[in-house]
Amino acid sequence: MTDEESGCPVPIADFPLPHHDGLGPLPELAALRRDAPCARIVLPSGDPAWLVTRYADVRTVLADPRFSRTRATRGAGPRMARVPTLPDSILAADPPEHTRLRKLVAPAFTARRAEAMRANVAQLVAGLLDELAAHDRPADLVALFARPLPLAVICDLLGVPRRDGDLLDAWCDTLRNLTAIADTEVTTAVGEMTGYLTELVATKRRHPGNDVLSTLIAARDEGDRLSQDELISFCLVLLAGGYGTTADRLAGMVHLLLDEPRLYQRLRDEPEMVPKAVEELLRYAQTNVQANLRVATEEVRLSGVTIAEGEAVMAVNSSANHDETVFDTPDLLDLDRDRNPHLGFGHGAHHCVGAQVARVQLQEALTGLLHRFPGLRAAAPPVWKAGLKTRAPRSLPVTW
Repeated sequence: MTDEESGCPVPIADFPLPHHDGLGPLPELAALRRDAPCARIVLPSGDPAWLVTRYADVRTVLADPRFSRTRATRGAGPRMARVPTLPDSILAADPPEHTRLRKLVAPAFTARRAEAMRANVAQLVAGLLDELAAHDRPADLVALFARPLPLAVICDLLGVPRRDGDLLDAWCDTLRNLTAIADTEVTTAVGEMTGYLTELVATKRRHPGNDVLSTLIAARDEGDRLSQDELISFCLVLLAGGYGTTADRLAGMVHLLLDEPRLYQRLRDEPEMVPKAVEELLRYAQTNVQANLRVATEEVRLSGVTIAEGEAVMAVNSSANHDETVFDTPDLLDLDRDRNPHLGFGHGAHHCVGAQVARVQLQEALTGLLHRFPGLRAAAPPVWKAGLKTRAPRSLPVTW
């Protein structure tokens, strides 16, 4: 269906989706899964695209090489926004370029290395909770805990001075903009971050440390290594995704548990359930209302719809995680859920390289919070972010 004046497809789903406070199931996504699993939308750039919402189709888009990330970020194809944020990063690459980059950076993010970080993360958690306990009540858990923890972790991981955390914090929200601010502000923030990281890389080349950035600078594979631009863009990805996303997820998890106090109390009484609970919270929380765009490199059929070569596709992980054909009672936050093949960290070649690092942080954060504040409760409704690529509390007032 097309508009007679513009010739463009008429959208059958609003995008971005209407803002909802909270992280519960989105009725718009449920309706799309049922009635229009491949729905026409118009992106903020004005380009048309397909919005894909069912689990099987989302997995196909994320893993099938016929859906290209490169064509969605470079050249003259359809775009999320007129000014792409990180067009030269690993997130924007297809194999074999992506395979090469992933092979170089993956050793810095192994499960073993993530586990080796656990004691330090637990120590950071304990220190932040000491400060929270000394704070006046009510206190904002986002400002005092959910953001400082992953910010300190990513600073230590990359070898960035913690004193520069506030700078990184401001830049990260800008990088994850959807409609909140103008594209020119995003471009300015990327330029500022690039300049900062360029200086940091130069310092690390002269004085390497025991950090991921120094590891990436030295990384080689049969004589290959990351270029300067690749190093900078990967650091940008880590900061925007590794820090910002983890901070939002932690704040959202605590909100969901406090919103159903019996769940918080159960985890308090059964702390061994925390790892399993983290996976269920990752599945349940409807956090991402936007996903990385891809472009079909040839004609593909999904759920009875023909996606033509050159058309843009957005596969929404949060919707897939509530697909009624995959998850029993998907709209129930069930801490006893055994089968949980959620897509919270993506799927396929672009599965989050830092997933295990994020898991360690989320597990240790909840474990520490439950132990130190067994009577934690919400003091007021959260204030919610709007206009970003994720739904998350901007502030979370709590008392104890």
